[in-house]
Amino acid sequence: MKSMIKIDHTFLIVMKPNEMLPINNTILKLLLFTLFFCTSCGIGKIQNEVKEGPIVVDNNGIAGNTTLDLLNRVDADVLGKKSDLVILMVGTNDMLNSNKFVSYRDYEANLTQIVRKIKKHGTEVLLMSSPTVDSVYLFGRHDKTLFEEDPNIKLQNAKNIVAQVAKENNTLYLDVNSVFSKGGLPVHNQDDYIINEKNSNKKDGVHLTSLGYKFIAKIVFQYLVENNLQVRYKSIVCFGDSLTKGSGAKGAGTITGENYPSFLNQMLNEI
Repeated sequence: MKSMIKIDHTFLIVMKPNEMLPINNTILKLLLFTLFFCTSCGIGKIQNEVKEGPIVVDNNGIAGNTTLDLLNRVDADVLGKKSDLVILMVGTNDMLNSNKFVSYRDYEANLTQIVRKIKKHGTEVLLMSSPTVDSVYLFGRHDKTLFEEDPNIKLQNAKNIVAQVAKENNTLYLDVNSVFSKGGLPVHNQDDYIINEKNSNKKDGVHLTSLGYKFIAKIVFQYLVENNLQVRYKSIVCFGDSLTKGSGAKGAGTITGENYPSFLNQMLNEI
């Protein structure tokens, strides 16, 4: 069965994987690839539900946070809010912040503990991998000699850990990293999604532009719609680091700014 979703001025026809996608935009094709092949365990059992009242989305991202930071604040910042769904994206600081490196083993252990704490309280979890980065700019802010692997290789390895944790704990999973990577992002000092000198006059390479944050929101929204989850949850907490907070864009940390939780809130409540 086909469905239609409007993204900006494009109507996106969602089809089966073996059908031709009538879309010229490479990024949108990759979005569909991710939705079909990088989703989760156990969503088939979810039944149709009727939306009643507004959906509340909370932006609970803090810049610089690693999985250890999230583990230390999950009780107060997530469990106390009794949400229906927690969207968890963390790993950029664990892998790339040279002042706060977390090993793969500890990353997996921390992430597993966070997920199990949330699920123990009856809340569903959507785990997401972190987007790719521009290493040229990253090494302008962090000592390259401290990295034993290429930054994007580290993020790919973290992505694999996220997928494994999702599988082992039967959570929802969305591979944001593959959407960016297979879309050829970032393009050094050229693309409009990741902050660079051309689009923002900043040598960043990690944080996103308003367009980049909106794109992540669209990925999440499309995932929820295609799996009939957009009306299942009344309260959603977006839990993570600066990429959840929306660092680099207007209104970071709010639900009215140019960050992915804010854009997602708008999309869900416009259905």
